[in-house]
Amino acid sequence: MVKSKQIPEKCRRCALLGAAEARSSHPSCWDDRLCHSRRSYARNRDKINQKRARARIELVHQVEVPQVSYGVLQVWRELREDSPIHAIGIEVWDGNNKLAVVQPVHCAGWLPSQVHEYLRQALTVLDTQYGFKKFASQVLIAPEQCPIRPCFQCQQ
Repeated sequence: MVKSKQIPEKCRRCALLGAAEARSSHPSCWDDRLCHSRRSYARNRDKINQKRARARIELVHQVEVPQVSYGVLQVWRELREDSPIHAIGIEVWDGNNKLAVVQPVHCAGWLPSQVHEYLRQALTVLDTQYGFKKFASQVLIAPEQCPIRPCFQCQQ
């Protein structure tokens, strides 16, 4: 990496003056061909160098972002490993746009096999409609935030 050349202190102070004032206070060293650009560079050196560095570093690549529909499984349950599932719901997304929602249902009294069967049926419907066979992610939500009313857990 090349080390930058230092600007002489006299020129740095001169750059802070107006052009007419600088010309009159430094008649012995003032050069009309050079001083205007040198003074401008001394005043804006940091900005100019930062812009040059960004131009060298920032290569912008345009990559096509695939439009993918995906499902997010919402599970209302406590964070304990052995806690029962309170409720489940599904959101279908296409990029940043929410396409559909499968309303949450309470799972009180359901066996694990019944939960799996419900999700299998939901995935079958969503596969034919939106073209995905698995959930992209699963979001755990505290049972106290259950949106279903009336809710036996929340007592509201």
